Amino acid sequence: MTANKRIRGGLVPWILLSFVALVLLQGDRLLSSPTNVKTTSASAHKFGGGFCNRVAQRFLPSVSSLTRYQPRRMGQSPSLSMEKMQSLQARSSEEGGQPGKSIVLQAEELSKAIEIEMSESNKRKCVTDLLEAELLERVVIVRSDLNVPLMPDREEVLEEQRIKDALPTIRYLISKGAKVLVVGHIERLNEFGQVETSLAPVAARMSELLNEVVTFVSESRGDSVKKVVEQMSPGTVALLENIRLADPERDTKCDDELAEELASLATLFVMDDFADAHLELASTVGIAKKIETAVTGILVDKEYRYLQEMLEEPQRPFAAVIGGAKLSDKFEMINRLLDKVDGIFIGGGVANTFLKARGSQMGDSLVEDDHLNHARRLELKARNKGIKLMLPDDFIFADSYSAGALTSIIPQGDTTEKGRVPAGWMSLDHGDQTILNIMTTFKSARTFFWNGPIGAEELLSYSYGSHCVGALASALGEMNRTSIVGGYDTVAALDRAGMRKGVTHVSAGGASFYDIMEGKVLPGLAALDPPDEITIDIPQLTEGAPLFDMDEDLA
Repeated sequence: MTANKRIRGGLVPWILLSFVALVLLQGDRLLSSPTNVKTTSASAHKFGGGFCNRVAQRFLPSVSSLTRYQPRRMGQSPSLSMEKMQSLQARSSEEGGQPGKSIVLQAEELSKAIEIEMSESNKRKCVTDLLEAELLERVVIVRSDLNVPLMPDREEVLEEQRIKDALPTIRYLISKGAKVLVVGHIERLNEFGQVETSLAPVAARMSELLNEVVTFVSESRGDSVKKVVEQMSPGTVALLENIRLADPERDTKCDDELAEELASLATLFVMDDFADAHLELASTVGIAKKIETAVTGILVDKEYRYLQEMLEEPQRPFAAVIGGAKLSDKFEMINRLLDKVDGIFIGGGVANTFLKARGSQMGDSLVEDDHLNHARRLELKARNKGIKLMLPDDFIFADSYSAGALTSIIPQGDTTEKGRVPAGWMSLDHGDQTILNIMTTFKSARTFFWNGPIGAEELLSYSYGSHCVGALASALGEMNRTSIVGGYDTVAALDRAGMRKGVTHVSAGGASFYDIMEGKVLPGLAALDPPDEITIDIPQLTEGAPLFDMDEDLA
């Protein structure tokens, strides 16, 4: 989006830089004595009016055009005519003049509006928005997340949740008479790490779950694929071989030739693989750019709606539990959540860094010493915003990372005493007091979010804290509250606890989930067709506004 890039990259930083220059160049002269106070206000008003005029002439035609625009796929040129832009700008001027607002305040509002516009960049048309005639007898390529674990000793699916997540979109297309061509990938863990393997076991299990014949194509490209597509009947399904066995896709690059070949097989592309939406692949971004119509699937649409609604329009109180190993992995998400939540609990290895920043002795626990100031910044932000930020009340320390280690429960207050934590011991879980505090504090939450185990949950001996948080998420969901759980390790902990049932939404994404939570645009979504129209109200920088809010009072 050309206008959007211009605003994000140039306007706001340019304005703020000008403010700094004004203070540096004129601060001594304007603020040196009380007699100059009125001059300060007058000068600022004059500067504000002339400066805004020049900024408006240079930038605001494109800003105003965003007030209501016809969105487009990533990389396309603006579709608004100059007459339409001028019309929208005139209407905005008639509706929006608030000369009493300072330029600084208006710049902050503009910055907020741009953040909203960025989040809208992930909002895309869904397959359910299409007319039935647009699906009937059409060949539809569906990119699904089929990377399920297989049995270690045989070619059978071990855990089928991702296949189940892919079925609603496939069933919908079958019911509309489409010819459904499913594309995906799968990896298998061996002594050499993750290696690509065949999707044949997935095709067999998908056929059983759908109660429909799923034709497995042993190639992902070439003449054999074209032949299968030509023979497909309306309402049938075929699954191509693991797309990452094709050399260009294996390198996670958006290979143009592969994208062109895939796009030639169909006229409609459905992106239903949220887990890979952060990647620019031939089978996600590449095909979307080259095909006639590209929309989200039901799963991806659901992911966007739940996560976006939680962040922008949560029912309150809104509470979050954040765990995991490293603050460096969670800093951006916690920082953004502090602008949204009413209360937040920090646990697991992330809490160790917070507590060491406070002066606690954490023994051999995982601590990021280079992120102590990051922890202090987040605590200061929470305090300034009046957000309740909770840390563990007690810890289960162990003398080794093993199920049979010696353990001791140590209250948080004791960790500040030198020598209280035995040398070589590490925090691997939290105790009863911490769990009781989480439960009693967050039981009234109307929106609840959990990301990150709060202990070494992969070892059963230290799974107590995480499983209790999973139980809370499930219970709140059963009470018709909104509970959302996301992150691969967190979802695994939820499933090991047997608490998935009741949770409102379990996110299927890994890196894509974190990117959404951090406010980033996902390439795999930005390349798709947007809704027919998005409405965004961009505040205008008005002529005659004071430079700073204090100017009127000083005058």
